[in-house]
Amino acid sequence: MSIVYILTTLSCSIVLPGLSRRTGEPCRVVSTRQLILTCDHAESISLVGCLDPRGEVFRVAVRDILAVQKCLIANAEELPKDGRVIQTLEALAPAAFHYDAGATPYTYCSLGTQDSVELIGAWPARNGDITAQMLPVCGLLIPVADPIIPPFRQIGHLWPHGDFARPSGSEVVSFIRTPGVFIAAKYPLELAARVIVRNISMWGESWAPGEISAETKETAADITRQFRPRRHSALTNDMLRSALERPPLEDTGDLRHDYAPTRLTGRTIWHNGRTRSGVCLSQDNWEVNKLFITSDESLDKEGRGRLKLIGKGITNINQ
Repeated sequence: MSIVYILTTLSCSIVLPGLSRRTGEPCRVVSTRQLILTCDHAESISLVGCLDPRGEVFRVAVRDILAVQKCLIANAEELPKDGRVIQTLEALAPAAFHYDAGATPYTYCSLGTQDSVELIGAWPARNGDITAQMLPVCGLLIPVADPIIPPFRQIGHLWPHGDFARPSGSEVVSFIRTPGVFIAAKYPLELAARVIVRNISMWGESWAPGEISAETKETAADITRQFRPRRHSALTNDMLRSALERPPLEDTGDLRHDYAPTRLTGRTIWHNGRTRSGVCLSQDNWEVNKLFITSDESLDKEGRGRLKLIGKGITNINQ
């Protein structure tokens, strides 16, 4: 079977979970406008890598592209198998997991890097410590049953280490005037299982959000009527063939290097319920407080946890 490699240039930059060059494990976020795709005679298209702003080649944690925004694919060119890009890609460590996404529960979505959203998420360490941060997020993990045009539920936020933190919020209602999701791909089943096991171990079975509320659906519908969302389509060979006929973006002067989020205002970090300066979280800050309630801790009648991390200097935050 003959495989063709295609370097696809996007009209705007997105982010992807990148793999370690040495271990093949997710370890970073890669901002990119250039995807390395493969096509075969069966006309199936796979994402096998990308180039960062400096032209460095990376493998990525997602392979099966579900949908792209209209006009996202700006240009494409066939890559020689003996050229620098493919030779570098093949020299990298293979993925340390199976890309199988046939029964995956999650979809990976990327916003454009200029449309990052400041969100709060939490990461559990093996020793029981929990770190929560507010930082600009472009990569989201959502249930595979949810649409990529909101409303959808939040399962994970892509953090700088290339894995997904547990969100403090449960739903995304709308992006209003911003473009929203540019690209969606299946998140491999093996990696999705790691997210589930890690979060259940720390927060118990109830960590994942429930069904989208009727109120959220009504609010999203009202917003959609005022601000029509952009359309998405499957990535097809016809789309790539059309892109192959267009001139390179460098020739038209349209290749802007807008790779870094522009709304970066600095991270806010809480470690085991305290800020960097040692100030304990406010009792009213439930969205963050709940991230520090583990599966071993009790819930009161209102469903709020009584945080008891005496050894870490926190006692009964939510009394």
